[in-house]
Formats: sequence, C-alpha cells, structure tokens
Amino acid sequence: MQYAIKLLTALLLTEAIEVPICMIFGIRKKQLLIVLLANLITNPLLNVIYGLFVLYAPAYSAVILAGLEILAVLTEWRIYCALTDAKRPFITSLTANAVSFGIGLILMRIL
Repeated sequence: MQYAIKLLTALLLTEAIEVPICMIFGIRKKQLLIVLLANLITNPLLNVIYGLFVLYAPAYSAVILAGLEILAVLTEWRIYCALTDAKRPFITSLTANAVSFGIGLILMRIL
C-alpha cells in the first residue's frame, strides 16, 4: 500500500510540474488531456521498472534510470507529435521531463 501511495504521489507531482510547462510551450488547454495521459503511461511504468532495478540490481540503477528517462522523453515526444499541435514537441517533452526529474531529486533529498 505504501508503494502505491509513492507511485501516486510521483504521478501527481509529475502532472503538476509537466502540465504547466507544456502550456508554456504552446500545448493548448484542449490538448492537456494528452499530456496527462502521456504521463499516465510513462511515469508509473518508469517508476515500477526503476524500483525493480533498485531492489534486484542496485549497481545498475543509475544507468537504468538514465535510460528510462530518455525513453520517457522519446515516448512523450512521439505522443505530442502525433496528438498535439505543439510547435516544438521534442523540446517540450525534454524540458518538462528535465524539470520534473530535477524537482523530484530535490524533493527526495529534502524528504
């Protein structure tokens, strides 16, 4: 149960950070559901896979995290290309994920 709460918290924080960034980069309000759904696909999956690596192969967790973050950026970029009118979908995805990741790191240090 505690792990599920952590996953939900991570998803909600990601949404709270990435949605406004996507708005800044020109994704219209009507298309913000796409952003929410893209994060709903990538965030829990990334966190579960990363959690498994931390548990069973901690020596590789940093490399896995980097790879998973790259996959999240690429996946969301393709979703934004296909389903939104974002003018710079790759930069949008990269910026949103980088800011979200950075704030996540800071919060993990604090908490």
